Formats: sequence, structure tokens, C-alpha cells
Amino acid sequence: MALRTLIAGLMCGTVLGFALANPVAAQVRVVNYNIAGLNGNPAALQDVFAALAADDKPGFAVAPHVYVFQEVHDSDVAPLLILLNASAPPGVAYSQGTYTNNNENAASGAQAMFYRADTLSEDVTGHADIYTQASRYADRWKLQLAGYSSPAAGFYIYSAHLKASNSSADANTRLTGATAIRNNADALPAGTHVIYAGDFNVYHNGEAAYLKYLSTGNAQGFDPLGTGSWAGSANAIKHTQAPCAAGCSLVGGGMDDRFDHQLSTAAFQDGEGLSLIPGTYRSFGNDGNHYDQAINTGNNTYYPGDITRSNALAADLYVASDHIPVVADYQLPAVMSATMVSDFDRIIEGASLVLTVSIANAADVLVSAGADELDYVAVASGALTGTAEGSVAALFPPAMPSFPVDTSSVGSVSGAVEVTSTSQAVQDTSILLPTDGTVVRHANASYSSVQNEDVLNITQTMEPDTGVQAVNVNLYNLDYDNLQAALDVDAIDGLSAPFGLPGALPTNIGAGAGIIPLSIDTTGLSAGTYTANLNVQVSDEDLPGEMTATMSLILEIQIGAAAVPGDVNCDGVLTLGDVETFVDVLLELDATACHVQRADFDQSTVIDGLDIPSLVDIFLN
Repeated sequence: MALRTLIAGLMCGTVLGFALANPVAAQVRVVNYNIAGLNGNPAALQDVFAALAADDKPGFAVAPHVYVFQEVHDSDVAPLLILLNASAPPGVAYSQGTYTNNNENAASGAQAMFYRADTLSEDVTGHADIYTQASRYADRWKLQLAGYSSPAAGFYIYSAHLKASNSSADANTRLTGATAIRNNADALPAGTHVIYAGDFNVYHNGEAAYLKYLSTGNAQGFDPLGTGSWAGSANAIKHTQAPCAAGCSLVGGGMDDRFDHQLSTAAFQDGEGLSLIPGTYRSFGNDGNHYDQAINTGNNTYYPGDITRSNALAADLYVASDHIPVVADYQLPAVMSATMVSDFDRIIEGASLVLTVSIANAADVLVSAGADELDYVAVASGALTGTAEGSVAALFPPAMPSFPVDTSSVGSVSGAVEVTSTSQAVQDTSILLPTDGTVVRHANASYSSVQNEDVLNITQTMEPDTGVQAVNVNLYNLDYDNLQAALDVDAIDGLSAPFGLPGALPTNIGAGAGIIPLSIDTTGLSAGTYTANLNVQVSDEDLPGEMTATMSLILEIQIGAAAVPGDVNCDGVLTLGDVETFVDVLLELDATACHVQRADFDQSTVIDGLDIPSLVDIFLN
């Protein structure tokens, strides 16, 4: 298929897409690839790009985040971007990095970089052209991980296509080019993350240009495959050229050279922050069994458990270019997440309470090795005490340290836990988790609103066969204010017929009285006294540190005996005490059921001044 025909089809949507899983933001996959000026088979090249997105050789598959290409002519840039996006999984799109061409078309073309904008951004001020001789320029791009603010979450990537051929003059030209690249990189700040990628055209591990990349200095490069020889069949797994052996439209000769490299500085080798994931550097599609042969001779075993898949990839690589891609995966810096998973509003004085903090590594990766571990220290302050430290790997359960709350004093309390991390390039180096609440006193149950009364004896007289009569009992939370727990009545023990509990027990008693709705059913009762000795179970409201208590309540109900007129205090005799009780009821200081009933002389259900004449008449007569 001609390239122009393929591109036209892609732009019109006539070329079938590739069935790949939805992409997931993950560790950074970097690919360098000499695409031979798009002079290979474009359909096969598109298949190679799709296969790179699906490559699970290291145990996970993710669409590459950065491509750097060599031998890219002016006219190749737009078609190359179309091919990348046509082969990308749903949701993945590539952006073109800064492209410059310094009259390099006649020297095989220039360098090009494409990146995923969902993961990276280009700082165009970081772009540079470095002359490497033979009418060729290396390019430098500066990229920053999306979602990370630390400069250490960014890196420079160089792409170079050094002079080809194996004469001593060619080797010297390559050394001059490598020296220019190193001089540029060595001028960057110490500790900068740098990737050196491209078609270096070096023939052996002792060549000066290769050694220049590895020489000591500010931006010394390191080879993930080690510095040993890559010559011969024993090192065939390292080779990147040429996938075609003979009869090729591009350079042939079989897989016997390691021209393509992806080296990186010490900052990528330390396992901290943005770093190379060990074991992920690979020559894509090379199974190590095709030394000096075409990559598709016989069976290819790049995917040992899937020969069909391996052979299909090898067939595409055979005609896509005269090089194969180099791929490496790099871990992301940690992302710190910290939340207060337990909090409090109110707590009772002296209660034991700890607040728990969840500390997680929220780096968005496919496998745990895809992100640096999160090293954290959590320090409490204010009403919270304690210190915790540790490490959390991505995709692992969060750390859950707990911090005690000081509840020794009543009043408002506040505190905080500050979680900090020194992990390299970590996103969110410090998270402050404030909290506040109120320490309150225990509730104070009393039958009186003015003093402590834990025992109450109620005596009343009722006529028989008058149905169910209410015997309501007031209960107070003595001295209640906003620094005291509310009061709950939990149970009444000892109730039996004819006594009953027709309503719900009061809860959350604060400033007002809670009414315990007791009753007696007078139906069919014989004359006499009916007694209930009750235990009233009370507690603080449902707060940490709540306590329970038992109060005594005695009901003595006389059935059948006529009440003494004016006996407001229900003691069976008429005394000045009845006047005092009447006054308390009138002033709403006494809400005892029998007292209220006896004080209502005019049967109006309201105790007021109209009841006074009746009480006076009784005492005068």
C-alpha cells in the first residue's frame, strides 16, 4: 500500500482500528525508533505502533508516552503523527513536539518527538539543536509529567542519528557528535534526569562515541544492558538492526548490530522518583534467536507463550523499517494522599479516643513497580499526640496510623496531623489534616431541676374503672449547658401490670425536662394501694466515654379512697405543705402528675389564678 493511500484512508476513517484495551495512565513508556524516512511498509509500521501499545513483555501493557524518531524528513512529520494516532488505543492521542530540520533531508532526515499530552507536557524553552557533524543535528526536548509540580518530575530526552559506516573517520565523526551532546547535557543542573536515545551507529562497546556517553561528568550516561560486548550470537538479544536479511527494500543484513540505544543518567538509575524500571529495557520483537538472520525467519518467540503473536510482530518489523524499536519503562514518582478517616465532634471528658489517618500512594500505575514508594512522616499537634513514619507502595493498602486525643479538660479542643514526604519528586510533599471538637462533662440525671435527686416516690389516689391514667415523671439533666452530654433514658426495669409504659422513653435530654410516660390501668382494680419499685436506667448520649447509671422510682397508687380536698401534695392530709406545692405547680417548678392533677381545682387543665379561690375556700372552711 502506498503511504499516501494509507494516510488518506486513515484521515477518512476507512482503515480498521486495533482492538486494544482502554488506556490507563501509568508509568512512562519511552520508545526510540529509526523509521527510515517512512520508506518501509506504512501499514506494517502502523501495526508496529499498535503492537507497542499492547506490548506486555514486562508484565503490563501501556501505550507509549514518548516516541523519538530518527530519519524524519519534513514531509514525514504529519503522516507520522497520523499513523501514531490511528494505531493508538481509544482515548490516547499524541502531540507533536518541537520539530526542527536544519537542511537535514539530504542527510537521512532530522529528529522528531511525539508525546501523550494526558501524561506529559513539553517545555518548548528546553528544546535545543546540537550539531553532530555530517550535516546532522541531535535534538533535545524537555518534558514534564502531568500532575507533578516538582522539577525532578521532568526530564530531558536527546535524540541523535550519528554518522554511519565503519571507517575510522566515521567513528571520529560519531565521537565529535557524542561529545557535543555530552557537553550540552553536562551544562544542565546536577542530578538532572536525562535520556540519550537514537541510532548511534556505534559498532562495538569499545567505540569512543559510545564510551563518551558513559564517561564521567555531570550527565554521565548508563547503559541498562551493561557495558559488555554486544557482538556475536551470544548477545543477539541486544541487536536492533537489521530485521531483513536479503532482498530488502531498505538496508538488510540480518539482526547483527546494536545501533539503537536508550541510555540515561544516574538520576534514572537510583530507584527513587522518576527511574528506570529494572528489566523493562528491550529491543522490541527481538527474541535473541535470529542472529544474522531476518527477524521473521522460522518462528519468533518474543512472546514465548504466543508464537502466533510473535510471528505477526516479526513480519511487520521485517518490512516497517531497517531498525527495530528500543523500549524502556520508567517508574513515576509517588503521589501522596492523606485523609482523616475518623473524626469527632463531641466526646466525654476522660474518654479514650484515637483518630486514624489514611496515608496512601496514589500514583496512577498498572503495577506496583510502576511508581516509587512513598516515604512519609506523620506528626500530631495540639490536642492530638504521636508520630508515625513508614513507606507505602503504589496499589498497596494505605498505612493507617492512629493518634490519641487529649480529653482531660472540658472545652473546645483542636489539633492536627501533618503528613510529609521526602520521596523524590513526590506530588504533595506536605498535607495538613486539622480537626477540632468539644470535650463535655457527663450528663447529670435528677428528678429535680434544682438539686440532685436520684430517688423519687410518687403517691397518687385514683378512682377505679377510670381507664388508663397517666403517671408522667419529669427527669432533668441537671446543670446542662453546651459543655455537658445530653441524657438518655435507656430502660425501665420492674414494670408489670397494672403499670405500663405507653410511650417512648425520652432521649437527648438537655435544658428541658424529659418526660417518662408511665401509666396505670385502673380497669377492674380493687380498692387498695398498688406499688411499683422501678429502676430507671440512664446514660450519657451516644458519645465516646458514655457511662450508665440507675435511678430509683417508686409508684404508690391508691385505688378507691376519696382524695382529701385540697391535698395538692398527695400525702392524704391537708397541711400548709399543700399550699407550698400549689405555688410550685403554679410557677411550673413542680410537674409531678398527682400534684398537677390536684392543683387543677376548676378542672380547666390549666393551673392558673382561677384555681386559687377554690384552695382558699377549702382552708377557710
